[in-house]
Amino acid sequence: MGALVADGYVPHVQEQLNRRFIGEALTEMIGFQKEFKLFSPQHSLISSFTLLNIAPVEEKDRVGFLKYLHQLTRTSAEVDGNATKLSGHDQIVASLQENLECNRPLPVYFTYHPSGGARGVVQITAKSQPLSFSSTRFLTISVPTLRMDRPKAGARKK
Repeated sequence: MGALVADGYVPHVQEQLNRRFIGEALTEMIGFQKEFKLFSPQHSLISSFTLLNIAPVEEKDRVGFLKYLHQLTRTSAEVDGNATKLSGHDQIVASLQENLECNRPLPVYFTYHPSGGARGVVQITAKSQPLSFSSTRFLTISVPTLRMDRPKAGARKK
């Protein structure tokens, strides 16, 4: 995100995502997954998050968020520190599908980290404790961000 969504909306979207995958809302997501296979190779994150109405309020930022989700198709992914063969986008979908369809689904915590490179890496961690004040274990999905003031590829010094 970052370069595609105004800074003020990034925490807002993070909160929307995190509220959708914990407590009673997690139970609802499990039902959606069972009934509609919301997270599966047949549906992109754009389709799933649009259906769930997860996006910034302003149209410009909504378009930027959807563009960001599409860009995740060009990132790589790691699960528990190990590289996977899936793109970041596809690994998020696969991890959410696996989690929501398992016998004991974990709540999901979405967060962000600096991309550290041109495309970044989606980092997924099972059974993590991302909240220092809670002993609850989560499936953590951390997506790479780009700073808004980052020079465009053609403008960078060689």
